[in-house]
Amino acid sequence: MWIGKPGKINDRIYFLGALLNCMYLLRGKDAMIVGGGMSWLVPTLEKQFAQLEIETEKLKYLVIQHSHFDHCGAVPYLKRKFPQIKILASAYSKEVFTREKVIDFIAASNQRMIDKLALQDESKRLNLEFDGITVDRVVKEADIIDLGDGIKAQLLEVPGHTKCSIAVYVPKLKAMFPTDAAPTPTDDGSALSYPSPQYDFQLYLKSLKKLAIHDVEMCAFEHNGVIIGSEAKNILTQGLEKTEKFRKHVIQKHQEIRDLDRLAEVVLAELTETEPLDFISNDLRLDITKAVLQKILAYPG
Repeated sequence: MWIGKPGKINDRIYFLGALLNCMYLLRGKDAMIVGGGMSWLVPTLEKQFAQLEIETEKLKYLVIQHSHFDHCGAVPYLKRKFPQIKILASAYSKEVFTREKVIDFIAASNQRMIDKLALQDESKRLNLEFDGITVDRVVKEADIIDLGDGIKAQLLEVPGHTKCSIAVYVPKLKAMFPTDAAPTPTDDGSALSYPSPQYDFQLYLKSLKKLAIHDVEMCAFEHNGVIIGSEAKNILTQGLEKTEKFRKHVIQKHQEIRDLDRLAEVVLAELTETEPLDFISNDLRLDITKAVLQKILAYPG
């Protein structure tokens, strides 16, 4: 079953943010936010936090699953609101967040959505300025964050979409938070989106295979919601099959078109038809699509 509306998933997991840009609250004795979202989510997050009546002292961690602008934009606000939380991220994410050009790009990308949604007044009221991120703790493969009450979050390094991608798996809940290391649902939950191996296609495949061996009854994505129940058991395997099928599609199209720029335009048109992403400009999305195609076509397998 697909869940596209934020709210309570079970006694331990709450879907925060919005369908387009998902975050999660994972609760044991202590609590952890999974995902860093974007700054335009903050007015919604304020309402959600009030409804949940979060005990501030129990909110201990926030894990950034990768360093793209749509997965960390709300972090400075959350750190200001909950100064006791420890920001967790990979070593490479920590390094990325020291680059001035990266910080400027993340800030501009988040501001673009604030302007588009006419949230300038809310931005001033809530102080949504993206002024950088300090990672408090570097996490890596097999690290465990023990939240108490048997809720242990296992961290998995899953590069491919980015160099820094980290998935979170909670064995007791059979819950996987794969970030963008796997194809996400489409915005109506009816299918899976195209894969996005922006960093390395071979690593993307390897990471998907790593994710797919886990016993999963809930798969909580950072875009387009949550899959639970029997459908969740095979969603990552289906993502792997979708990725292989997409690779064959790209190779076939490339043989027909023989021009990478034109191929990127054709594939982007296919993507946009089923997967509108309002928080990414058309020019940026074209650049991303071209990068993905280059990684796929460079794969020797």
